[in-house]
Amino acid sequence: MTVAAALLLYVVAVLAAGPKLLLVITADGGAPRLAIAAWLTAVVTVLGCSIAAIALLLIEAAGHWNSPDALLVSCLERLEAILLGQSGGPARVVATAAVALAIGSVVAIGVRVGCALSRMRSHTFAHADAVRLVGQSDGSDVVIIEAAEPAAYCVAGRPPAIVVTTAALAALDERQLAAVVAHERAHLDGRHAYLVAAVRGLAAGLPRVRLFADAATQVSSLLEMCADDAAARRHGNHPLLAGLLTLSGAITPAHGLAAAGVAVLVRAERLTAARNGHTHIRSRLTLSGAVAAMAATPLAIAVLSLSGALICFA
Repeated sequence: MTVAAALLLYVVAVLAAGPKLLLVITADGGAPRLAIAAWLTAVVTVLGCSIAAIALLLIEAAGHWNSPDALLVSCLERLEAILLGQSGGPARVVATAAVALAIGSVVAIGVRVGCALSRMRSHTFAHADAVRLVGQSDGSDVVIIEAAEPAAYCVAGRPPAIVVTTAALAALDERQLAAVVAHERAHLDGRHAYLVAAVRGLAAGLPRVRLFADAATQVSSLLEMCADDAAARRHGNHPLLAGLLTLSGAITPAHGLAAAGVAVLVRAERLTAARNGHTHIRSRLTLSGAVAAMAATPLAIAVLSLSGALICFA
């Protein structure tokens, strides 16, 4: 089996089974941080292995250009020989193009994600400045604006802002408001908006890949659960739950993260469900195993190819 074939086999396996399996093991939100790590590991390894496999296939094809009956050699040795021109000019051109394609793909993905982050940063910074101009602040990061609809959300900026409407102040009691604000502050402290923008940008750039689309949706929900946990630790589950239900359905900016903006029903059920220690441990072990398996597979392929145990046809 060639290195490229091994990498492609991993990519096909993750693309085919990954979304369903990850949805099953991350759906309960038992360990949201580990669940986020699992989705991101799947995305990063699929991208990396796809780019590497395509480059290796082109290099291998170039290696056969003038020597179809060549003996087996390692991929790295073959690449070096081709790039040095030992297989002829045409092979060198194809190999150089393969390397350029791999580098170009990495750059293109990086640019697309970078543009998404830049747009998010520009919009949120402008929004944060705008709400500080029209709203009232007590000197903290909380800004109160006049609005008939109860809503609370956060936007990144310098400084960032937690926006609370006057209708939300009227609808929430003191404990509920404190829990909702703590939720939003957890988003700001964890820089969640940047991660959401990155995965959404990747999903928009490759809309036909289900893994990326599901990752964007699930990571957004899991980040809300992370913020829920941070707020619940400080103010309790019930005030936070009441605040979420009060604010559910509120319209917030596309670049803002709202306490009641994503998967409110699932999060409400999670906050009301009794925590089972054994279930929590099992969830963490399952997710840890999934992350380790996905990270270790490409690494094992690389180690085997470098050691000569996994070779590619020259």
